[in-house]
Amino acid sequence: MAVLSAEKSKETERNGYIFSFLVALEFFVSFSFVGYIHVEPISMTFSYIPVLIAGCVLGPKESLITGMVFGLASMWKASAFYVGAGDAIFSPVMSGNPAASIMMSVVARALFGLVTGLLYTAAKRSRFPKTGIVLVSTAGRSIHTFFVYLFMGFFFPEMGYTAADTVQEVSEPDYLLFIVILDCLVLLCYLFVNSRYMREFMAHIRSVDQMNVRRWRMNILLILMIAAAFSVAVYFTNRIRRVMANYGFTLSEEMAYDIMHLQLQFLMGVISLAAMVIVILIMSQKNALYLHYEARLDDLTGLYGRQQFFQRGEELLRRMEFGENRIGGCFIILDVDYFKRINDQYGHPAGDKVLKAVAAGMKAAFESYGILGRLGGDEFVALLCEPLSKEEIEEILDKMKKTAAETYPAEQPVTYSIGVIPAEKEYSIDELYRNADRLLYEAKKRGRNQTAFGYRFRREEENGGSAVL
Repeated sequence: MAVLSAEKSKETERNGYIFSFLVALEFFVSFSFVGYIHVEPISMTFSYIPVLIAGCVLGPKESLITGMVFGLASMWKASAFYVGAGDAIFSPVMSGNPAASIMMSVVARALFGLVTGLLYTAAKRSRFPKTGIVLVSTAGRSIHTFFVYLFMGFFFPEMGYTAADTVQEVSEPDYLLFIVILDCLVLLCYLFVNSRYMREFMAHIRSVDQMNVRRWRMNILLILMIAAAFSVAVYFTNRIRRVMANYGFTLSEEMAYDIMHLQLQFLMGVISLAAMVIVILIMSQKNALYLHYEARLDDLTGLYGRQQFFQRGEELLRRMEFGENRIGGCFIILDVDYFKRINDQYGHPAGDKVLKAVAAGMKAAFESYGILGRLGGDEFVALLCEPLSKEEIEEILDKMKKTAAETYPAEQPVTYSIGVIPAEKEYSIDELYRNADRLLYEAKKRGRNQTAFGYRFRREEENGGSAVL
């Protein structure tokens, strides 16, 4: 359960940046010529491509929300006096039927996002995920048209469209070209997001996020940008009215509204473009910070050295969420049993190989939960930031030992002595280290290849394993 929770947390962190970028991209294509290209006899709409990409690389929830954003943007564009009657029905202000327009603009696009997201999920789980993704992308345009026509036929039958009109899309002159472009874009995005480069890139960003998370600042900045855009639009509308009046032209209320409407569209397009650039810059900066910090890691294992581990550990303890029992995680210390004997018998290269295997096992087992370090020699430490039970920790330790054994198979198995202490609110990282070190000594006294747990874990075991930590 804990492993699944950690994997979900990692996926959520990765999704946050990509999702933010795709939402900004949806606004950008909705409020720029990129979303709608018209060159007779070809007329292609790209506004719903971010919805399909979100469904493919993220999931149904993200594609549903991106579909709602698409619907809100189209609803706003239709809410002007200069739009034609065919577009005005998408606006609750212009259509005369607000509820129906909201259903057709937002709900239909949300359903489009949800359905395509579910189809992409099924395709990725199939034997041939790439083929499945291409098939869903090929059907994406028709799925969008189907939902729009379905709602249009139900709420605005006077427009003369029904869901059956979806089949006419195949005969459109731009259909084949658009499908090829769409399939290539979605598939390339899927391959890129799941590439080794991107996985490592996002892992670097996740590591930096663990050091310092300030997402609320970004939300405040976004709200201020939108408020500023609205104030700029109002200002320019008033300026335009005054300039026109100076030249003898009087703007009606409808004309003034349309000018402000266009100003807001322009500013939203600029803001969305800026938001995409900001997301990319933030990710690039965090990747650069990680690479800079990585240069200070332990050369042999790639884990934090003593100074970096204690510095990061103190930061994490300050931000750690402690429950009612004042516990937020645990501190683990590990020594390789008879490591000096390994060096003496097999040589230092063999000893280095063992240390690398231990580090690999710790990364596979613990990296999702907190930070890892090598304090020197064969002494390894981990600070886990999730409240785990004794059974869950033992399960993770078993996974670590198995990974290390697979990394360094040998006739004589390498064993560990381990001390585990809960991370309690009143303890500093130095105090946790000293207490865990005493438990490590206790494990060695028992004959090595043992794990000594702190008193809270022993009390949990006496109570039947019902308490956490």
